[in-house]
Amino acid sequence: MDRRRNVRRRRARKRRGALGRVLAVVAVLAFCGAASVPVLLTLSRQAAPVEADPGIAQAGFELANVAAPEITLVPDPTLAPTITLAPVATEAPTPEPTPEPTAEPTPEPTPFAYLPVVYKAEIEAKRIAVTVDDCYQLENLRTIVDTAEASGAKLTLFPVGENLERPGTAELIRRCALELGYEIENHTYSHARIFRLPEEEMAAEIWKQKDALNRALGVDYGQHFLRLMGGDGETDQRTHNYLKQLGYLGIAKWSVSGSDSDMKHIQASLAPGQVYLFHTTDADTAKLEEFIPWAVEQGYQLVTLNALLGLPENETALLTQQGMPAPAAYSSDGHTEKLGDYTWATLQLQEALRRQGYLKMDGPSTGYYGEKTARAVSDFQAANGLTVSGEADGETQKRILEG
Repeated sequence: MDRRRNVRRRRARKRRGALGRVLAVVAVLAFCGAASVPVLLTLSRQAAPVEADPGIAQAGFELANVAAPEITLVPDPTLAPTITLAPVATEAPTPEPTPEPTAEPTPEPTPFAYLPVVYKAEIEAKRIAVTVDDCYQLENLRTIVDTAEASGAKLTLFPVGENLERPGTAELIRRCALELGYEIENHTYSHARIFRLPEEEMAAEIWKQKDALNRALGVDYGQHFLRLMGGDGETDQRTHNYLKQLGYLGIAKWSVSGSDSDMKHIQASLAPGQVYLFHTTDADTAKLEEFIPWAVEQGYQLVTLNALLGLPENETALLTQQGMPAPAAYSSDGHTEKLGDYTWATLQLQEALRRQGYLKMDGPSTGYYGEKTARAVSDFQAANGLTVSGEADGETQKRILEG
């Protein structure tokens, strides 16, 4: 009896020791899992059978079949290990080159624009313009106006400014402009060759005639054309610049000079678009008394210069007191001075060539580029290693004026 009891005790101790070893393993696993990994222990009843101890059964215990424990480790998602990634060395990107700023192109200077120089109108209609200059002789001007009015003709008058201040002239000019519909234009104040004058004096000749006409008419009268004394100086840049500044539309010349022609030549020249030049001399007055009615008989209409060119009439406005505007600045266009030019630039060249001994002239310098001036320019060019042309281009002018 004692022997059986001792056997059972030894077996019980063995089972307790095995279970203790299992629990110890579990504890170690739990601790080694950083105390963060839960361990599930499952005891299976399907392990290999263990022989029953009849003593134990009789004592009221049921011995289960005990299998080796299955251990499942379930990681805690909130305690995932921290992983530090070492930076991967990458090749530095090649910097894009900084684009060079594109230089803005330097704009080409705008060429100086000259006003038109009008000789005639290119038209097919049988229309002409008769223009009358100076207006010195008041009675002859009355006769010319009466002749034109009787024939239904309209005239364009170019009075010298000083003549507008003569007794009776202002009244007649006012009637022509405001009642008869004639056109009144500019022929300088004192009949000066303005291309020979310094710039301020040149401008004053234009402005003072305009001012005298405004006072004669009692209105501000917008003129369109200047006629130069003798027609000379139409290439003078200063004159064009000032006329543009004042709102003029052009320089008026002529296609036929009635003053320099006999009646036979005047009649033979009759054609559409012609511009005729006359004065108030006795000879011209007689020619106009014959020519005006004759041209009308040929089916021609005598119209103002504006009408011939298709331009509006000169505008009028309330008379105001205005001071003369100073000439505006401009850039020289480097005009090549040559035979036939009448300019301030030519006059300056003549003065310089005379000082240097290349040009000999009697009297004052004229501003006219004639044969003598051309020869003097050729001599200067030959002596200074320039191309000999007899024409004063920009480089030649510069060298002459510096000499």
